[in-house]
Amino acid sequence: MSEIFVDKNCTVCSTYGEFIKKRNNSVEVFNQLDLSQTDISRDELVYIKNDKKFYASNAIIESIADIGGLYKLMKISYLAPKIIRDTIYKIISKNRKRFFYK
Repeated sequence: MSEIFVDKNCTVCSTYGEFIKKRNNSVEVFNQLDLSQTDISRDELVYIKNDKKFYASNAIIESIADIGGLYKLMKISYLAPKIIRDTIYKIISKNRKRFFYK
């Protein structure tokens, strides 16, 4: 079973967690506050699959691709350099209130 850690106080993050859970029953969604009980100390989306940890943009790509079907095409995103993907992730995460809450 896979695990995803999202900030449940953030509407965007919790909606993403619900999106993944609804489409992939083998994913357990946790509040990011639960990270204190793990060895993870990063303030990013965290996806754990087969004891391998994915962070930020990699977590999004892997969690969506694991839904299956056409969602597996999400792996094409790995063609973009990680620094670009993570920069976009950080811009969206830092400005999520301005982008999504109006």
